[in-house]
Amino acid sequence: MRDAFYVEFFTDMFPKVHRFIRARFPSGLAEDLASETMLTVWRKRVPVPSDDVGLRQLRTLTYKIALGHISNAERKRARESDVLHQGMLRVTPEADPTYEAVVPVVLAEAVARLDSNDRQGVHLMIAGFRTAEIAVILGISEKAASMRLARARKRLGRRLVEGEKNVADDASA
Repeated sequence: MRDAFYVEFFTDMFPKVHRFIRARFPSGLAEDLASETMLTVWRKRVPVPSDDVGLRQLRTLTYKIALGHISNAERKRARESDVLHQGMLRVTPEADPTYEAVVPVVLAEAVARLDSNDRQGVHLMIAGFRTAEIAVILGISEKAASMRLARARKRLGRRLVEGEKNVADDASA
């Protein structure tokens, strides 16, 4: 029973978790992190949910586990970047043209300057999640998610305007 449930759960959740992670990382790494997330859920031996509330809680747990794997990958990337900048390691970063096709460099740089809560919401919007789905992922109410996203969009707009001013200043210098 448990294994049959998790096969169905994996089939349903893997694409959603992959899309969630894909908003932050290249496709190959996103697939690895999504697989690791689903494996972690299975290893936790969480009982099979008996109702919709239990299923929603399991989905929320899955996204929280994914956030943990994302945090670990971001820390690893930061460590590697620090080492690269110190000249101790010569690694060519993985190019992912599909990410640039979806998220222009100017936007990615502006998103990177947001705080973690805003960045998280923007990444989910870019990944195509609706407000209700974002609320489930973050474990907050839909209204709170809506307010958080509105604030994040406003801050992102300011960052983009600041970026345009900096580009104009650089061009005139």
